[in-house]
Amino acid sequence: MSWTLLRATLHQRRASMFWFSVGLVFYSWLMVWFWPQIGGGQYAEMIENMPPEMLALFGGNDISFASMGGYFQTEYLGLMWMVIVGCAIVMYGVGSLAGDIGKGTMELTLAQPVSRLTVVLTRIAVLVVYVLVLAAATFVPIQVFGPTYDVDLTARTFWLLFALGSLFMLALGGIAMLASSIFRDSGKPAGIAAGLLVMMWILDLVSNVSEAAELFDPVNLVGYWQPGKVINDNVVAAEAWWVYGAVAVVGLIGAVLVFRRRDVA
Repeated sequence: MSWTLLRATLHQRRASMFWFSVGLVFYSWLMVWFWPQIGGGQYAEMIENMPPEMLALFGGNDISFASMGGYFQTEYLGLMWMVIVGCAIVMYGVGSLAGDIGKGTMELTLAQPVSRLTVVLTRIAVLVVYVLVLAAATFVPIQVFGPTYDVDLTARTFWLLFALGSLFMLALGGIAMLASSIFRDSGKPAGIAAGLLVMMWILDLVSNVSEAAELFDPVNLVGYWQPGKVINDNVVAAEAWWVYGAVAVVGLIGAVLVFRRRDVA
């Protein structure tokens, strides 16, 4: 890995990293602040008035929406959070290889005394940094500001959310970088990575009301992301660690192998 290339890549991505992180910090604080305003009895009453079919589509069979975990999962850490971090990670992942190839800057980079392996490993290292920054921007504000607004998460809950969220983003980043290593511009890999995420989210919703969709549950990344259960019960399914870890490792190793052999001219 090249420290010079690492610093250059971080400098190149500093604006997107900064604004996504600031947005997550503000969103985290807003949701923590909003919990006392709507939480408890008021929130439970509002949820009880929703049709059972609507609750099933949003995972109501697995978690109580009237609980703190249910609140954070539906209002922030569920779909909205996946959209925000998904955009950030996919944008970086597809741009890290295919984006530079399409712009012609990859040839200039490889003209320097740096190998392809060094380039792709450095881009993966930046991905890890990006993931950790986004995870910190998401969960640290909840832990810091939470006690002021009656949101008390244990240290175990915080670290479970942090670790699982980071691994989810790494898995998504692995998919994005693998697609990025195959194509010459960022359009197609971005569409593939984003399309897979949307498809998994739809399958996860439909699986609550359709047995046929449940066939995809073992490989559905979205289905394993259950922050409400973590907040309420301090538990994470063992399969989630294995699936996220396997997808991240396979995707990133695949990106390395493909990029080392492909034509960038």
